[in-house]
Amino acid sequence: MNRPKVVITFEGNDALRIAVKSVLGDYCDIVYLSDLSAGERAAALESANALVSYNIAGDLRPDELKRPVNAKLIQLLSAGVDHAPFGKLPHNVPVAYNPGAFADAMAEHAVAMTLAAAKRLFVEDRNMRNGEFNQFVQNRLIRGGVCAILGFGCAGRSTARLLRCFGMKIYAINSSGKTDEPIDFIGRTDDLEKVLGDADVIIITLALTRTTEGLLGRRELSWMKKDAILVNISRGEIIDEGAFYDHLKANPDFTACIESWWIEPVRHGEFRTNYPFLDLPNVIAAPHNSASVPGSVIEAVRRGAENVRRMLTGGEARFMVTEDQRIR
Repeated sequence: MNRPKVVITFEGNDALRIAVKSVLGDYCDIVYLSDLSAGERAAALESANALVSYNIAGDLRPDELKRPVNAKLIQLLSAGVDHAPFGKLPHNVPVAYNPGAFADAMAEHAVAMTLAAAKRLFVEDRNMRNGEFNQFVQNRLIRGGVCAILGFGCAGRSTARLLRCFGMKIYAINSSGKTDEPIDFIGRTDDLEKVLGDADVIIITLALTRTTEGLLGRRELSWMKKDAILVNISRGEIIDEGAFYDHLKANPDFTACIESWWIEPVRHGEFRTNYPFLDLPNVIAAPHNSASVPGSVIEAVRRGAENVRRMLTGGEARFMVTEDQRIR
């Protein structure tokens, strides 16, 4: 009896291959596309029972995207799937995303940016280098303040746990309006005005979907406090770029911590902004690197492989991509 075949679309180093084998080795044959010739790649994709992919648009050649027609699952290693070209993949093949692997790293990054903004670290670093010693310029205490977390999946919950340690109240928005986390308020997008209006810190961890794209525009920004701190570790497209720039120009006490941008190299092939955010003194910028910590990719590979194993052993794969998430 032939064993199932799982195709790994990215070039795995020794550590990644060991992780994949430890989870899947007893249940299937594992094939790496990077080890195959062009003809062998086509045959492997067409006969695959499942694919595991890091960036499927980059891993596969354009003519290969339609080939895995017999696969029962395409497992992506990222939590966000807006980069996947769903319109070019076989429409009948289920796709799964991979939440949780990067959540703790992202949460730490969000908290670090929040503290950097509240404590004026970058502002006063620049001032010190220009000869200013502003010992009595006040910074902000986050204890007792309200943090609104938009999107309350793995990264949102991890962020909430850290900020509770600082004594912040946590208001969260998710699709269900429910959570088991011990927080102060949970609601849905219908509650945005209340949540944004009360928040001292807003942290975006939402997935980019057809529903969340452009969720925060001029109206929603106007609901926020004039001195709020907004941290985006999700996707730039959740915020209207032009409206955001205008808001920052008009409200110099408002701070934006931008880790996720509208046009980025991995998703779009380049980094570019349509407005000069990097010229603004009330912007803290990062190159979407919150998840880039040692071991995070191996953990993502292990989690993704475990979901494939569930499918191979007769169970139901988890974290299936919904129609709302298929934006490309």
